[in-house]
Amino acid sequence: MGAITVCAWYWVALSSALAVAGLMGGFWALQFMRTRQEHRKLAEVTARLEETVRERTRELGERNAALQEEVAARRRQDEALRLADTVFESAAEAIIVTDADNNIVRVNPAFTAITGYTPAEVMGRNPRLLKSGRHGAEFYRNLWDNLNRVAHWEGEIWNRYKNGDIRVEWLSITRIPNGQGCVRHLAVFHDITRRKEAEEQLRFQAHHDALTELPNRVLFMDRLQLAINQARRYRRHFALLFIDLDRFKDVNDSLGHSAGDQLLGEAAQRLTSCVRETDTVARLGGDEFAIILTEMTDDDEAEQVARRAVALLNQPYPLDAGTARISGCVGIALYPVHGREIEQLLRNADSALYAAKAGGRNTYRIYAPAGRNGETQANLI
Repeated sequence: MGAITVCAWYWVALSSALAVAGLMGGFWALQFMRTRQEHRKLAEVTARLEETVRERTRELGERNAALQEEVAARRRQDEALRLADTVFESAAEAIIVTDADNNIVRVNPAFTAITGYTPAEVMGRNPRLLKSGRHGAEFYRNLWDNLNRVAHWEGEIWNRYKNGDIRVEWLSITRIPNGQGCVRHLAVFHDITRRKEAEEQLRFQAHHDALTELPNRVLFMDRLQLAINQARRYRRHFALLFIDLDRFKDVNDSLGHSAGDQLLGEAAQRLTSCVRETDTVARLGGDEFAIILTEMTDDDEAEQVARRAVALLNQPYPLDAGTARISGCVGIALYPVHGREIEQLLRNADSALYAAKAGGRNTYRIYAPAGRNGETQANLI
């Protein structure tokens, strides 16, 4: 009994111990599983946190880069504005900025230097204060039509400055919309008066005689062709007069070439006094002159001018080197009776001049066809 009891207790104790061990193992297994789950959850949380940190770091980096770019852009914009302001203030060209009502809101120092107007004198005023009066309404209408159509206009314009001078400028105007329906205008101009004067002087020298300032042969031929074209178109008639000075060489030989040049200048003035402003007096070279009488109402006008020219050329010439006396001959060809083309008119006027010289000089002749004996027929004074 005793042994059985001891064995029973042994097995009971062993069973209890195994049960406890099983319970403890299960407990620790359960704890291990819980720990693994918690580690897994912690790892997931840590991973999500790290991803969030990385995302936030990336966003902060992008925002920081964007902020740096914005700062750099503003810095560039500020530098551009400072540069634009420097250019505006130091530009050699005058600059005007107007508002939506085309009133001046800003001008640069060059504007004052060129026009004489200070900013205070023009601020809030319309740029028409510079208007010279040389351009008609059509000019300004075309200017604004072009500006409204293509937002730009440039060209030559005459303006009046503060001191009253009227000068020619090269003007460029640009429309500048601001995106809110308002439009400003930027006008830039510079004074080109001296350049225009130089161009005019070169053009004048190319087409005028340096000594007498009369049209030279080139301009004379252009005007003769123009006279033919207009006469042909409007059924008009005109006269061509050739003039040659008699014994001009004697003046050069006796009084010198300077006296001869002075006499030619005086002869040019006397011939010019015989005609209207619409007519042309030209020096063809040497002591040869020509006159184109346009818009004649009667062919007798050519003879009247010829008589006055012969009479004036025969008057004494008081020169610095002494008094000279010469005379002149005139040959006349009438359009269209004596020719309808340049070559024919020139040839017949020259033929009439030759007849005047052959007839004793100090006279004029009107061209007439050659007679039976081959000599040119002409009318005397």
